[in-house]
Amino acid sequence: MRVPTITRIAFLFCCIAFLSCKNEEELKTEQYFVEGMQLYMTHCSNCHQSTGEGLSNLYPPIKGSALLKDKAFLSCIIRNGMEGTILVNGKEFNRPMPGNPKLTDIEIAEIVTFVSVKWGKDSVYTPITFVEEALTKCKAR
Repeated sequence: MRVPTITRIAFLFCCIAFLSCKNEEELKTEQYFVEGMQLYMTHCSNCHQSTGEGLSNLYPPIKGSALLKDKAFLSCIIRNGMEGTILVNGKEFNRPMPGNPKLTDIEIAEIVTFVSVKWGKDSVYTPITFVEEALTKCKAR
């Protein structure tokens, strides 16, 4: 019995679609990464550069920083900024970083996801619930 061409095409399409499906976490990570990249380029790259390498002795690098492991800290400084000396990759920086209180919690989660995946060797998104909790625990500076 010969299978009609349209049936074979439909079967092939279903197989391709099934094999290319991603789970919810993978899709969310991709979504947050892309949105976070756009937000980072708009709000962060002027100082930290598009490469994440910072600007000489003025602004610290994000790329390779151990601080990327502390997503709660990142969330707080994105929202509230920080003052004082910070040690990044063995080098001290002492320029104030202005916060951005206009960014929403989801936008902060997306930026944290982007920098964590891009330069922190993370592989999953930072949930908005994590950022919301972190922001309730940090203080405005």
